[in-house]
Amino acid sequence: MKLHNHSVSAEVHFDNVSVHYQSRPSWLGGEVFKALDKLSLKVDSKNLAVVGPSGAGKSTLIELLFGLRKPTHGEVIVCGYPLSTLTKQQRLKLCKHIQLVPQEPHTSLNPYLTVRDILSEPLINLGFGGDYEPKLISTVADVGLHDGVLDLYPRQLSVGQAQRIAIARALVVEPCVLVADEPTSSLDPINRRNILDLISKLQRERGMLLILVTHDLGAAKALCDEVLVLDKGQAVENSATQDVMQDPQHPTSQALVNAQNMMSV
Repeated sequence: MKLHNHSVSAEVHFDNVSVHYQSRPSWLGGEVFKALDKLSLKVDSKNLAVVGPSGAGKSTLIELLFGLRKPTHGEVIVCGYPLSTLTKQQRLKLCKHIQLVPQEPHTSLNPYLTVRDILSEPLINLGFGGDYEPKLISTVADVGLHDGVLDLYPRQLSVGQAQRIAIARALVVEPCVLVADEPTSSLDPINRRNILDLISKLQRERGMLLILVTHDLGAAKALCDEVLVLDKGQAVENSATQDVMQDPQHPTSQALVNAQNMMSV
């Protein structure tokens, strides 16, 4: 996916990536834990949902994408940048192209900063120049909020508003890859639907590549073209979203779909 307003291609490539570690040395009886094992994946033109039970490797995948963890084997390439060899300057440049919407927005927003300061911080850190105010106003408008919210502190925001500000913070640097980690987990059904509609709208308007990490197959169906099912660090199914929802092949996929169907009753 080549973005008209970006100089890089929006793509993510996991090349035979493994993350193995031991809680104790082997001579003390420690065994290798495979957080991810031999994952090969290319995301470049279709939005991807990464799903799986707790402990499947979803959080490890996010850590790898943002350079918070190094693979034991293999390479992660984001927007053409091989993460294992990045300099500090290249890492900062990459942060302009990939951004994260984290879980639990209230805990991810600095309680001592106003929304204006929270949204200005990534612009300052990544070296954007000029007057930030017009960009901040347009960004909060894009997520459905009035510019008066810029003067508020996180404690003055509802959960739904806080999630919109977390999305705005990711969008303000105009990334071409957006990673959303359980973006609806803390929301009631009405806010959940509104946030899903908002992310879908923003993804289309801005031409971003979306990687959604979630337990919520309903969110995956609403936002993504393909689903990757992880279980115990391994990719057990990777197919079109509709195929996984209608005819899951692996027992883990079947359990997730059945659980989703029960919740929908």
